[in-house]
Amino acid sequence: MNKLAINGGEPIIKDGIIDLWQDIKNSDIEKISDYLRKEPISVIDGGILKEFEELFAKFIGTKYAVAYCNGTAALHAASFACGANNSSNFLLSEYSYHGTVNSLLENSSKAYLCNYDENTLDIDVDHAEKILDNKTKGMIITHCWGNPVDMDKIKRLKDKYNLKIISDASHAHGARWNGKNIGSLDCEDIACFSLGKNKLISAGELGIAVTNDSQLYDELLFIGHPNRVPEALITDKYKSFINGVGNKYRPHPLSMVLAIEQIKRYDVKREFNISTNKYLSEKIGKIAGFKNIEIYNKAERVFWKLLIRLNDKYWEGINIEKIVKALEKEGVRLEQFHNYNVKAHEQIWKHDRYKGLVENKSTMGEPKNIIILPGYIQLTKQQMDLIIKCFEKVSYYKEELY
Repeated sequence: MNKLAINGGEPIIKDGIIDLWQDIKNSDIEKISDYLRKEPISVIDGGILKEFEELFAKFIGTKYAVAYCNGTAALHAASFACGANNSSNFLLSEYSYHGTVNSLLENSSKAYLCNYDENTLDIDVDHAEKILDNKTKGMIITHCWGNPVDMDKIKRLKDKYNLKIISDASHAHGARWNGKNIGSLDCEDIACFSLGKNKLISAGELGIAVTNDSQLYDELLFIGHPNRVPEALITDKYKSFINGVGNKYRPHPLSMVLAIEQIKRYDVKREFNISTNKYLSEKIGKIAGFKNIEIYNKAERVFWKLLIRLNDKYWEGINIEKIVKALEKEGVRLEQFHNYNVKAHEQIWKHDRYKGLVENKSTMGEPKNIIILPGYIQLTKQQMDLIIKCFEKVSYYKEELY
């Protein structure tokens, strides 16, 4: 008799797994209601915008922060601020969100895509060094799924070649390197965070860039917040302008109300997120056929998503789609749609708007052996053990998948 649910057996999880942590509390809804009754629905400067920017800068540990309507807009502004233009190129990992690449292309800069580290899924800094040239202005590094890049290597490269470093920290709220928050390291010129749908701080649509450099702060305002120029500027570079340039990326006040409340309780959420996903990953990583994504020694990661790698030799002859389907039939919720597929986006970059700006110098292609689970926050031990049992069952009865 077949044991796996995919073949008619009884599933391990029958009623789904519900995360005990809810981002939006009743008190948040009351805050929104109160704001709508008393405050303006759009803010150019000051008010809720100033409160959010100052709180987020303090949260990360930087001097300045500039808010945007989403994380992609923050990256676009950061690329501009760091000198992306039609005479420059920047280095990025092939394994990254297409919007991260587009942030450069919108500034007419070339994007050189390099290899990623198979063990961590972060940028392969050694390969990046091999493909840079005399027009390379900087790098955008994505801390994939909340797993920090090797920031010691990034610092070495920055110092050696005088590169600008932009951290795409959209997944990395509260991730740390050598005890310091990602976004606050000396080697990061600007770090950008998404606070969009389902991010670790989730306000619907919202983004923010942080920096310790007053000139970069002004550049960020100049392209993304034209109505705050020149009054909000710190340096004299753009003081003669009556307004800024580029798109208006003003954030919505209600998203900032939600974000402020979540930042206040994020330390608790972060601890739940780390403990839950460490337990799951350590247990699943010991099951035959599965192994963990590696973490650098100085890194303290968070888990926007929990990724598990397949041991290809163990599953030889069984494709990943069958394994995914088997786990899902046992009741495990998977999110395979999140896996980055650069090849799928090459059509976008061949469009006349971007034509000739992307050079894929990677020798790798997308990883084919990654299982993607949600980055759960707060589960009971019983819930976690049920998820683990699903992996154990699929591994033990793998012969049914041939």
